[in-house]
Amino acid sequence: MLKAVVFDMDETLLQINLSAFIAVLARDESSLLAQIGRRDPFTVFAAYLRGMLDLQAGGRDGERTNRQIFDEGIERRCGVMLSDPVIADVLTYYEREVLPGRNDRVIQAGPMPGGIEAVEACLDRGLAVGLFTNPSFSKACIECRMRWAGIDALPFSHVTYMENSHHCKPDAAYYREALAAMGAAPEETLMVGNDPKRDFPKPDIGLATAYVGSGRPARAIWCGRMGDFAAQLDDIAAGFAGQTA
Repeated sequence: MLKAVVFDMDETLLQINLSAFIAVLARDESSLLAQIGRRDPFTVFAAYLRGMLDLQAGGRDGERTNRQIFDEGIERRCGVMLSDPVIADVLTYYEREVLPGRNDRVIQAGPMPGGIEAVEACLDRGLAVGLFTNPSFSKACIECRMRWAGIDALPFSHVTYMENSHHCKPDAAYYREALAAMGAAPEETLMVGNDPKRDFPKPDIGLATAYVGSGRPARAIWCGRMGDFAAQLDDIAAGFAGQTA
């Protein structure tokens, strides 16, 4: 029986040029770090990008959060200590006060048609709802994108971000940790996402996925547009029950 639905964010609930967003974020934050630490901007920029790639590595022991792994990588590569409260406050200020205004014609972030309605349809049926966006960004950064998507006021049971996660998609450990945090079991939960690589746990943990991206992955129990999800939710739930029976 379906008890919870968890959503990806980028290109699922949020329309965005994610590559452009990452480029702006990395450029702005590495520039700030270079100024604070009196380091070469290109060295810091390279360290920043490498730090983001570090988060995608699987097989981690799960003892350090993604935030700790990212911060330690920056410090190791260019000597700027993101764990310093003063430096951390500068980045948090940027992400809360400056980054929201960086949405432009290139980033083009806005609500995905049908995304808000999809979440609300799940809530109306008494389902627990989570936001399982890849936690390679800070809480403040993810909250900025939630506002762009128009979903910041929705009552998600759990939202994943750097500071509360120890793994990234598609690692099954990420999904297990996030589901446990919202008190949901994989076999009672539906994942909704657009990425054929990241929105299906690896290895499989019994979590079914409704796919809203391009193509039709064989593993998906439903494929369609985000705009059709809410109207077809009862059929999707029936298909979920049949698939997990």
